[in-house]
This record gives sequence, C-alpha cells and structure tokens, in this order.
Amino acid sequence: MGHQFLIKIRSVIFILFFLSGQLSLFAQLGEDNLLPEIEIGFKTIATGNFYSNKGTASLELPVLNEGEQVISDFSDSYFLIGARQKLYGNWRGQMALGLSFPDAGSGLGQVFYNQVFIQIENHKNIFKVGRSTSQTTLLEFPTLRDDDALQYNYVLNPFSDGLNTEDNQYANVLEFTHILGQRWRVAIHGENFQDFENPNDFSLNGIGGSLVYRMPETQIWNRGFLQEIGLSYNNFLTGRPEENVDEVLTNFIGSVALNLKPDPVHFIDFKAQAIQNFGFDDIQEITGYSDYTRTKSTGLYGSFRYVYRKLERPTFMASLGFGYKDFSNLGNSTNQWMGIASFFYRIGNNFDLVAQYRYSQNNGDLVSLLGENQHRFQVGLAYTFNKVFNSQFDDRNSILNLEHGYLK
Repeated sequence: MGHQFLIKIRSVIFILFFLSGQLSLFAQLGEDNLLPEIEIGFKTIATGNFYSNKGTASLELPVLNEGEQVISDFSDSYFLIGARQKLYGNWRGQMALGLSFPDAGSGLGQVFYNQVFIQIENHKNIFKVGRSTSQTTLLEFPTLRDDDALQYNYVLNPFSDGLNTEDNQYANVLEFTHILGQRWRVAIHGENFQDFENPNDFSLNGIGGSLVYRMPETQIWNRGFLQEIGLSYNNFLTGRPEENVDEVLTNFIGSVALNLKPDPVHFIDFKAQAIQNFGFDDIQEITGYSDYTRTKSTGLYGSFRYVYRKLERPTFMASLGFGYKDFSNLGNSTNQWMGIASFFYRIGNNFDLVAQYRYSQNNGDLVSLLGENQHRFQVGLAYTFNKVFNSQFDDRNSILNLEHGYLK
C-alpha cells in the first residue's frame, strides 16, 4: 500500500513538472491563449495530538478509547490540481482533482479523493457535477481542521456509520447557483451521500437549497458590520422500509458572520450557525450512531476570532469557539457541548506554527456511544501553497477555496 502511494505521488510530481515546462514553452511561442489556466494547491498540516479520555464508547474510534495517547497526525492534508478553459460566449469551464489524507482508522485507506468535478459558469450562474464539498454547512470556522467541530457545524449524514468524518463533508453533487448583484447566492442541489449499508448505491439521497448574502472578498479592507447571513434547507431521502413512518429527514441551517472590528491591523469577527434537525418521531432513544443522526436535535456553534496584520500580512490569529447540541425530545438530559481555543502564528510565507485545545462533554444517552468527555491538545506546523500557470481569470474560484482554511 505504501509503495503504491509513493508511486502515485511521484507520478503527480512528474506531471506537474511536465505541465510547467509545456506552459513555459507555449508562452514563449505566443500560443499560451490556446492552453487552459492550470492551478495547483496544497496544504500540509502535521500535529502532535495529546488525548485524555474519560469513559468508554461503543463507537469504535481510535481517539475515544479510555486513557491517554499521543499521535503524530497529518490527516486533512490535501493536494489539488485544476484547469479552467474559456468557452464560447461568456462562459468558462473548470475541472478539479483533489486527494487528501483521511483520519487514521477511518477505513478509507491512505488516500481519499475529495474533489473530482467539472463545472461551467458565467458571471451569474454556476453548474457543478461530480464529487465535492457537501452543502451541509454554510460557514467556515477558524479551527485547525474542518472536522474539529463537525458534530456542531455540519448536518450529519444519516447514512454513515460514524467511523469517518468524510461521510459528512463530501458527496457526489449536482448543483446550480445563481448570483444576484455579486452578493446574493441562490443555490439548489441534489446529492448522493456515502451509505455504509449500500456502498455501491449512487442514487440521489439528498436534496435542498440555500440563500446566502455574502460580502465579496475584494472588499476585505472596506467591509461593513454584516459580512454574511444565510439560510439552508436540506432533506435526506432515507427510504426507510417500515410502514407508516417518515422517510424524509429534514434539517434547517441558519448562519451569520459579523465584522465586530473590520480594522486593517486589528481585525475581530464573530461567526455563528444553528442547525435544527427535525428528526423522526419514532426514535425516542439513542442506542447507536444512526439514532444519533436521525433523532430530533438543535445544534449551535459560534466563534470569536482576532487577527493581527502587520504590513498587510496576517501575523497572528487567535479564536475561541463553543458548540452545544441538545436532544430535548428524549427527556433524559441528553446533550453535548464543546469548547475550542486555537492559536496561529505565521513564521514565514504561508508557513504557520499552530496550537489548539479542545474539550468535549457528552451527557445522557451519548455517554455510552461517544464516551463521557475528552481533552485534546494539538501543536504543530502548517504550510499552504498555490500556483497559477497561464493566468486568464479572476480568483473567485481559487482552488484552495474548495477546502478548509483557517485564515483567508
């Protein structure tokens, strides 16, 4: 397995060098307008993770075993390559291919293909088809990794067995987005989420839509108080075989991002998101992960972030986040909460020293499923890089925006 992975990496590196040479050659010949725009990007994050857990869990995840452990962790590092091409009229086409390193013990192997899609777009419309980030969250929070608060800021995949976070973050998608006045985005989507009981089923099992108001990134130094506000509606088509039961699992998401101090040197913002899972009425207790994702719940997550920019370059960032999820319909004080403190210091061009502490607490039915509580401390390094060859377009769809970034 390791030998095959090294062969894949060497092949990718060879392709990149080949493309770089070809682009330079065509540019010298004056034929660069015949070539697509090529962009590569990657993020490498490596941390030492210290866990201290209390209580055993029926969900067999490595970090939930009772006791203490230290793990060298490079999960969620990713590599992306994409191409964009001018089309007839005012349209352009794009393809992207991405791979990432999944969590240890996830069962996904050494490499997971997280982005494999084609899309076409013009100034107002975007059509996308393939595998990409799912529409089960509206905001990106400043945590070290995207899945650090996944139970609170994502609508959880009810078809998953809970053994890997990628089931919730990615899906096979068919999306249409219409942009109004550069700030309003109206989107509808159909998705196929990974179903651990039917892994070869690629039929439609998720549909929904969203309405989002978002300030353009080009106005980063001139932003008002409101940065973003959005609503999303998601439905999972569970196809439960029992008679006289609901088959559609419905979730609503509401989000808001505020610039508390949009100062070019000392920047402070606040982000919050709420997820209402309407659940199934017949699920009155949580005995497994399927019950956990399909029972009624209300989840909240919010974060404060401070960014210090020196000479218009981000130098230091600190954030505090808090999440809470309540299962009030169970009637036995079943709930969970967590707190996260994150720190990032830029020691070079896109090279960061990172540290994060997280505490999570589970109560009621969740104790036997997820364990009682956990302390987790991480410290490490992160490096992000991207390069565009034969640049032809704006950066609205920068390839790094496809994946999580704590500082943008």
